[in-house]
Amino acid sequence: MKNKIQFISGSVLVKLALVLIILALSIIIMLFGFSDLVMSTSVDRRLHHFFLLLLIFLVIIVFIIAATIIHHFLIPVKRLTDAVNEIKKGNLDKKVIVKGHDEFSRLADAFNSMTAALKKMIQAREQLLLDVSHELRTPITRSKLAIEMMPDSKEKNSVIEDIREMEMMITDILETARLKNDDNVLNFRDVFILQLIQKTLSSFEKEKDKLKVNPVSDKLKIKVDEGRIMIVLRNIIENSIKYSPAGKGQIEISVFDQKEEIIIQIEDFGHGIPEDKLPFVFEPFYRVDDSRSKRSGGYGLGLHLCKRIMEVHGAEITIRNKQSGNGIIVCLSFKKVSG
Repeated sequence: MKNKIQFISGSVLVKLALVLIILALSIIIMLFGFSDLVMSTSVDRRLHHFFLLLLIFLVIIVFIIAATIIHHFLIPVKRLTDAVNEIKKGNLDKKVIVKGHDEFSRLADAFNSMTAALKKMIQAREQLLLDVSHELRTPITRSKLAIEMMPDSKEKNSVIEDIREMEMMITDILETARLKNDDNVLNFRDVFILQLIQKTLSSFEKEKDKLKVNPVSDKLKIKVDEGRIMIVLRNIIENSIKYSPAGKGQIEISVFDQKEEIIIQIEDFGHGIPEDKLPFVFEPFYRVDDSRSKRSGGYGLGLHLCKRIMEVHGAEITIRNKQSGNGIIVCLSFKKVSG
């Protein structure tokens, strides 16, 4: 359900000015009203203290009332901040209800317009990617058939590799869209983490010397779509192998049993990712290396697909640089399955 924010009408600055004026007048009236009693020598000393304490008490009450009113006026600021944080997380359905014509109302109206335009732009981009991906399948299939008729050569193998990469790209795009639009495609079941890791590593027989799995309990399990989580693990491990120089050490895979979650951690020893680029690594087609060469990596969809798979599982993927500056740490956080 969408959170809603209501703003009261009138200028916020005028309201705050009125509160401060009322506060000042209240204090002045009380000071004039009690000054004669407090300063009079004919009044008993105990009454002096009583009236002084009463004056202090009334001033405190006035300040509390004024602070409460000001806080009420500024509540929309906090709520609007919460809405901006939701947008930052990708929740573009966040809306605010605008009432009145004050500064916050105009700000909320601009916020609604911004999110609507942003959502429309993203949807248009995604639809374009889907349309292009579907249309490319037919010419790619024809190209594969034509290449099979060519004699074996270095050029033929190069073209076959290019087509294979294009097919992988199209598959990732369509799979991401499928996960976004249909959560029922997932086949959830209880999976033991040790078995999940072992199955994933079976496809890395040639690189097994580069990988190290720290001790994992054979009782830990998570409720996931096993095939899709294996895709996540494979993508991350492939990236770790690709960006970790030979001879620097083994890529470590660890599992941490937390109170309410289980974390699978992959730690490599590469060059790391510039801090200013870390927030964008899960964006589609974003690559840390702008050269776009085959040697430097893929086409920027692997991590985006990983994030989408984790999201539909209600899980989380995070990436951070190691404090030593040599390599990154990727964490996959899953809810724990009891029993």
